[in-house]
Amino acid sequence: MSANLSFLVVDEDAVSHLADSLRRLPMTSTFASTLAPSMRGSREVCLRACLWASSICHSTKGGLSGTVDGELNKGWDFLIRAFTCRSTSDPESIAPDHVEKISEEELSIILSSAASDSRIALPDLARRAEILRQTARELRDKWNGSVSLLLDRADYRVGGESGAYRLLGEFTAFRDPLKKKSGAFLLTVHFGRLWKILDQESLEPMIDYHRMRLLCRTGCIKIKDENIRTRLESREPVAHGVEESIRRASAEICRMLVRITGLGMFECDNLLWAHARSCCRHQPVCTGGRLEGSSFYSLVDLPFSGVCEFQSWCPGSIDESLRSMWEPATSSEDY
Repeated sequence: MSANLSFLVVDEDAVSHLADSLRRLPMTSTFASTLAPSMRGSREVCLRACLWASSICHSTKGGLSGTVDGELNKGWDFLIRAFTCRSTSDPESIAPDHVEKISEEELSIILSSAASDSRIALPDLARRAEILRQTARELRDKWNGSVSLLLDRADYRVGGESGAYRLLGEFTAFRDPLKKKSGAFLLTVHFGRLWKILDQESLEPMIDYHRMRLLCRTGCIKIKDENIRTRLESREPVAHGVEESIRRASAEICRMLVRITGLGMFECDNLLWAHARSCCRHQPVCTGGRLEGSSFYSLVDLPFSGVCEFQSWCPGSIDESLRSMWEPATSSEDY
């Protein structure tokens, strides 16, 4: 059943302002290497690391951090680096036959050994180990244990009946209808230069809570229902249909932004994600002139001036209630 969008509206004027801001941002020469860590070893081993990390890429809020290669990484950035570090130091430990039997303790070791200051505070490591075991079994049963075989079948395309999205969807962990985990995998193999995507126009946005929060606060998504808006401002749980509707509206906005700006989906999508992590989270830049993380300015070739790049037009910068909007409080293994 499709989501009910009656309680929200997409504000095309706000989307246009956001597109103008994104279009003016100069991206760094290290954009790709920031999003995809350096990977050494055989192509198959590197692809395995990407698949395992992507399969458990959900709800890492405050649960993962550590300094890798001199940089403090959190959440997904830390997760992918933990698996790529292990692919170099002990590639056999992430082979499918080993991952089929991985325990909660072994997963904790993979994560914690990535950095001397690792902080692993995820409450569901046992469940994540279960997801890894299932994904490894499915890789063996469907693809003879080879991620390369799956990508070879996709023939450098993500869309269509034989494209990477559909083939990844054969894994239980990747069955999210909005394909966020598939997107995380494809982003990493793309920027890691492990696989080339010929049909870039078929890429889907990777909608997670960061992007939803940002698009609500900037007024791109306007919540018409006062009860729902109050619950979002108060960070109270909302119905699954509310979350689904906001997430689908966010995806459509990201497609609009790509059409307007001419940016690639991965580039546009990750600029939003990084901005929401660094500049518009617990203490938005427009209220205190400080960043909460380095993600955004590691992707754009600009010095931080103490002012949000969207502040000249963003309604959340002057409306405290709008600035208080939070992402839907739901529990999901999809993002």
